[in-house]
Amino acid sequence: MLRVTWSNVHFTVVTFAAAMLALFMAMRIDLQQPYWAMMTVYIISNPMAAAVRSKAVYRLAGTLLGASAAVVMVPRLVNSPALLCLAMAAWVGGCLAISLLDRSPRSYLMMLSGYTAAIIGFTSIYTPDNIFNLAILRVQEIVIGIVCATLVHSLWFPRPMGQAIRSRFDNWLGEADRWVQDILKSGDPAATGRDRVRLAAAASEIHQLATHLPFDTSHLRETTAVVRALHDRVLLLLPLLSSLSDRLATLREQQPSLDAATQEAITAFAAWLHEGSRHATLDALTGHLDRLAQDSTSDWYALNRAGFLTRLRETATALAEARALLALLHDPGAPLPAAIAETVGQAGTRPLHSDPGLAVVSGLAAGLAMLITCLVWIGLGWHEGNISAMLVAIVCCLFAALDDPTPGIKVFGITALVAFPLSTLYLFGVFPSIDSFPLLVLTLAPALIGIGLASLDPRYAMPAMMTLLSFCNTMAIQDRLYVDFATYINNSLSQFFGLFTAIYVTRSIRAISADASARRLLAHTWNSIARLARGRGDTEPAAFASRLVDRLGLLTPRLAASRADDLTGVDALAELRTGMDVVTLQQHRDALPASVRRPVDSLLDALAEHYAQRSAAAAVPGSGLLTRIDRALQALAQLPAPAGPTLAALVGLRRNLFPQAPYAPTPTGDTTP
Repeated sequence: MLRVTWSNVHFTVVTFAAAMLALFMAMRIDLQQPYWAMMTVYIISNPMAAAVRSKAVYRLAGTLLGASAAVVMVPRLVNSPALLCLAMAAWVGGCLAISLLDRSPRSYLMMLSGYTAAIIGFTSIYTPDNIFNLAILRVQEIVIGIVCATLVHSLWFPRPMGQAIRSRFDNWLGEADRWVQDILKSGDPAATGRDRVRLAAAASEIHQLATHLPFDTSHLRETTAVVRALHDRVLLLLPLLSSLSDRLATLREQQPSLDAATQEAITAFAAWLHEGSRHATLDALTGHLDRLAQDSTSDWYALNRAGFLTRLRETATALAEARALLALLHDPGAPLPAAIAETVGQAGTRPLHSDPGLAVVSGLAAGLAMLITCLVWIGLGWHEGNISAMLVAIVCCLFAALDDPTPGIKVFGITALVAFPLSTLYLFGVFPSIDSFPLLVLTLAPALIGIGLASLDPRYAMPAMMTLLSFCNTMAIQDRLYVDFATYINNSLSQFFGLFTAIYVTRSIRAISADASARRLLAHTWNSIARLARGRGDTEPAAFASRLVDRLGLLTPRLAASRADDLTGVDALAELRTGMDVVTLQQHRDALPASVRRPVDSLLDALAEHYAQRSAAAAVPGSGLLTRIDRALQALAQLPAPAGPTLAALVGLRRNLFPQAPYAPTPTGDTTP
């Protein structure tokens, strides 16, 4: 059953009104293909008004870039069809590869410029002298669609992006509070970590929403730096809470009845959390935790307790700062502690995971599929064959971000089959009886509003949206009705040939399984840790956490679906904790005395070698790595006042890599690696 809500009905009706306005204006000024204006409205529409505006900007820029490329290529190469096809395939493949390197909404610009060049270039192939006029017309049609969608969604009860971001942060921090409470009650990582990895996906979603914030009309647009600073705390809380859970579980394994100092720390933290995680009382809590951490750190239990107290202190700081920043988002006039205000301006845009190798393969697959359709088109002298080349460019770009784009392209083909009889009914049964624009709107309303409502249901979103776009494209509404059944069928056959070609090529050289995708994500993670251990990675915690948290959100559903032996038991949260522990070691190594820095450097070298081997092939951490961790721990424990973050990082590395190994430090002065 289709889920229909008031907000969905409102958005669908508003979008339909914007589409009809765009179609009317395009017809009014007698544009060649006014239905492109209508399709543009549906392509860029979003329940969030700011997302419509940002996507409009990217679509306009991508259209201008793609149109310019077509204007440059077609007149110069039209007399050499092979070179033109090669140039067009290279352009589409190159733009697609570049777009896949940026997983933010900005990637839409390059992706669109790729297939826009194919649409304009192949459409004008038989009239190359008219390429400039055709490009101008296409830009005009798309600009009309952009303007209408932006105006209508901005003026007709818009949903501000700021409200959505505040709500996401509220929910995320509320879930983090519940996670902390579960940790302090049970300390069982299996219990407390269950379903928590979805917070990684939520953190990436917040990142995506924040990219639209500069286009918002709410006051939150002026506090973009605050949103970035708050997102940084969200990124850091994931590894902190995971590490906190692991340390407490280790303590309870060794001593079910926790020692008095640990129990006192838990009680103090729980009380502070119950009072609202206020920044005003943070110093009192952290001071209390620091006093409790002054005990000896000679045995394994004491080392884990010191690590637990350090993580508890860092968690309290991150939560308090996050709450203070969130209060500022709700009330811009709220006071912000000076210590936080100094860091707000330093927060920048954080990077997401990218896979250059897969991006290049995706671009090659799109280019090869285009060349195959061009070969058939030119070789057979098929007049409508250019449509297949255009469609290949579109579908290969639209679904390239999927592990296996083939199912998505198949869904597109199925929706095209569904839209075919519906558009045929309208073209040959309904439109001949229409003689006014109001009547056209009335006849289109049932189909477009109905399919639009289905596209807002997550269960039917993709097929419904593809059906809607296929329906609009196949009808090709113009000011004057002119349809030829033979041409109509030929165009449809050309579309399906393009779909079959895209499916065949994609399945042959681009599709990867969920298992293979999980292995690639793990390899990227291990390679990042290896580079960081060598000192060549990003040691800024939030920036490094951004990539790892994003990979965690991508990796978790793939690991859950995997049945491969080598992926069974892989703990994605442990990889995140390990990476952040290496960040801590790199950040604090220069401040360590030489007696500790030497074993820490030796450990970092061993970690770099281990993770480099893991990124190339599966490798189990050896006893030499364990010895280096223990030597660094022993050297640090002998200091009068051990550095808390460094100690916590070393304990974390030992727990992540050797969870069951008993702690047996080497004798002082032993240099065995």
